[in-house]
Amino acid sequence: MGGEDTKDMKYLQLMALAVFLSISVCAYANEAAYEQHIARGIADMGDKSYISAIESFRAALKEKPDDYRATLYLGIALSRTKDKGAEAALKKAFSTNPKEPRINLELGVYYFDNNRYDEAKGYLSNAMKLSQDDEIKDRAEEYLAVVGEKVGKKKWLLNISLGGQYDTNVILTADTTPLPEGISGKSDWRGIIELNGRYSFITGQSGGASIGYSLYQSIHARLNDFDISYHLLDLTASYAVKPYLSLNGSYSFEYVFVGSDSYDYAHSVYPSLIITEGKGFSTIIGYRYKNKNFIDSDTYQTNSDKDGSNHLAGITQNISYSIIHSRLGYAYDKEITKKDYWDYDGHKGFIDFRFKLPYRFSLDLYGEYNYREYSGINPLSNIKRKDGVYTYSASITKAITDSFGITVGQTYIDNGSNISYYNYKRAITSLFLNARF
Repeated sequence: MGGEDTKDMKYLQLMALAVFLSISVCAYANEAAYEQHIARGIADMGDKSYISAIESFRAALKEKPDDYRATLYLGIALSRTKDKGAEAALKKAFSTNPKEPRINLELGVYYFDNNRYDEAKGYLSNAMKLSQDDEIKDRAEEYLAVVGEKVGKKKWLLNISLGGQYDTNVILTADTTPLPEGISGKSDWRGIIELNGRYSFITGQSGGASIGYSLYQSIHARLNDFDISYHLLDLTASYAVKPYLSLNGSYSFEYVFVGSDSYDYAHSVYPSLIITEGKGFSTIIGYRYKNKNFIDSDTYQTNSDKDGSNHLAGITQNISYSIIHSRLGYAYDKEITKKDYWDYDGHKGFIDFRFKLPYRFSLDLYGEYNYREYSGINPLSNIKRKDGVYTYSASITKAITDSFGITVGQTYIDNGSNISYYNYKRAITSLFLNARF
């Protein structure tokens, strides 16, 4: 009996080993088949053979019915073919891992493609917040920008910048204000407040209209006579004649104080034509008429000699590709004033690059050359004045959130003139905190 029991025990052990090996072989075979289906499906997705990819991912799910990866890939493939089953597959993957950036992105894309923009916005915003992958963040940001256009832009926008600058040669000009130069030859620190607000009172598919207000205020540490307060009120309208052709027009009124005195005020009209050549390419052709009125003061006793008008015509080409946006352009302007030695013909060329960098950084590089040839004999000399101004600037911005950021910048200006009084060099170092609402 003892021998028989031993034989039975060995038999049972062999059977158990055979079952274990059989299960292991089957599990290995299932895993190998699963990986083959996944690999084939991914390859088909790369070739945009979405029907074949769907078959492969469904075959993979037969091997692993609740597998997250196969479910996600199936949902993506179904989404690309506009199949209604995509939502169920993507939602199933989402329920397994709701904090996965890719699944939030794909759900956002699915709802965007099906014109469900409010739902798309939520998932795309989640993808932006959750992802450390710049490719996913950039793609979500692109869709969110279009979603904003589809659901309608906000009626109002507000941008605020607070910061400081160190200026090696404080002259009578603001970064956003084209004022005649009055050279101080002194360096100083200044605080800057910039505010830009806009309200859109007409919006539509074919165009719209808005009103805006801008404020620039500088406060110097020592040279208070050069503090600038610049106010601009504008009314802007646009109309899309064709999908590739738009007409824009604006009227603006600006008023400037220097120190505690009124310096000048001006009225401007600026019609322009915008031609869209294709994705990422557009051309702006514009003309601006500006009527300027300068106010005499104790500091600027002959300021009103510069009263007159300015005519400007220019063309700008915009090019966007991947992480780079660039602008280049040319403008001709003619100044007509009370005194012919303030009259000039000007030619300006510029180029501007913006690079989107990892970790929500952006880099801006700008270069400009402005040549002016004046008409009359300058009272400081017996010759006609000619100026050539080179401007270079670089800045880097870090977006802390969608609404807040910080910018560090450096600008260098070199004005060369055939009259030595007007020669100057200037360097400005800037630090700004920016808020957008």
